[in-house]
Amino acid sequence: MTPGLSGVLTIFYYRNLAAAAEWYARALGFECVRREEGLVLFRVNREAMLALVGDGHGSQRPIEGRQKGAILSLQTDNLDGWHAHLTARGVVDDTSIHPGYGGRTREFKLFDPEGYTVEFFEWLPRSEAVDARR
Repeated sequence: MTPGLSGVLTIFYYRNLAAAAEWYARALGFECVRREEGLVLFRVNREAMLALVGDGHGSQRPIEGRQKGAILSLQTDNLDGWHAHLTARGVVDDTSIHPGYGGRTREFKLFDPEGYTVEFFEWLPRSEAVDARR
């Protein structure tokens, strides 16, 4: 039997940790649950956390640009509500909701202050999903 897990922690690395932490708190409204030198920890939901780690801390280093090899992909049952909420806060500007994952989802993406992709998506019911193999 596989041992249980109590949650998921995603870790992103930043040159400017303070600016990134302020953005996740202000723009997305994530709850900060721990703040230490070189680390800010946010609760994404009951079981998932996002750790922001400053340059010179942790086992990795920040990567310049938008091709970081990691995406924070946030599943919701209210994509239109998130889009409206983030647009009203000035976080989403020209980003529209569009089909994703071969027509199986609806999604929109934005970028945090150092270029990490933050994707919001919702699964489409099978009857509405487009078969991308056609």
